[in-house]
Amino acid sequence: MNAHRVNLFFSSNQELSAFLSRAEALVHGTGDVGWEELAALGRLLNTMAPEMAEAAHPDFADAALQEQVQRYVAHLRSLQVALEQVRCVMLARRAKLDAARQHVEAVQGWANAYRQTA
Repeated sequence: MNAHRVNLFFSSNQELSAFLSRAEALVHGTGDVGWEELAALGRLLNTMAPEMAEAAHPDFADAALQEQVQRYVAHLRSLQVALEQVRCVMLARRAKLDAARQHVEAVQGWANAYRQTA
């Protein structure tokens, strides 16, 4: 049973590590994170929540499992920071899109005014 848990935490750690890399690329403007990836991350976290509770039980004090659990916890801490950074990037993108929309509306207003006077 512990071998299954070790493998589960190992694969979860790989997924979290990959997401963290994509989030870092997003923050640096060299990558992107889609809603599908965020949904998959949410499913992963929901799946792992009961596993974390079980792994914290003293009966599961296997060294290999504890190592994977510690890595998972470290990834979760990094994930908190990464998600905040992703949120900031998304807010900045939204502001940029809003500004562009306002610009297009202003140009459209000028074009309409020109057509009425021409």
